[in-house]
Amino acid sequence: MTRTDRIVRLGLAGAVAALAGLPAIAAPRSDQPVQGWSAMEGTSPAALVHDIRDLPLSEVALDDQPYCATDTEIAATLSHDFGETPVDSDGAHGTELWGSDLMGTWTLVAPRDDATSCIIASGVGFDDQQAVQAYYTVAGL
Repeated sequence: MTRTDRIVRLGLAGAVAALAGLPAIAAPRSDQPVQGWSAMEGTSPAALVHDIRDLPLSEVALDDQPYCATDTEIAATLSHDFGETPVDSDGAHGTELWGSDLMGTWTLVAPRDDATSCIIASGVGFDDQQAVQAYYTVAGL
C-alpha cells in the first residue's frame, strides 16, 4: 500500500466517522446513546484485539485490515482529525479508549509491543461523564 493509498484510506475513514458524528456535533447531549462499530466489517473488536499482533502496518498491508501505524501517528490522527484525547489507557484486553466531547466520537486502540497500535473500533455518543465501561461494552469487550 502506497502512502497515497494510506492517506486516501484515512481520509475515507475520517469522512465516515465525521458523517456518523454529525448528529453529535449538531446537538451534543449527555443522553445520546453510545453506538460503535468494528474497524473491520465482519470481524468483532474482540477478535481483532487478538489478531492485531500479526498484522502489518497499514502502509504495507496487502489486504483489508484495521488501521495500524506507529503510536505517534495514531495519536496525531485521532487528535488532529477528531479532537480525541486519551480517556482510559488500561481498558479491556489492554486497549486504550480515546474520546472527544467536541465531536462526540470515541475510538478503541489496541497497542502492540513494538510502539505501534491498531484501531479496532470507533463510534459516536462519547460523553466524558459516561462510565468508560459503556464504550468497551458496546464494542463487545
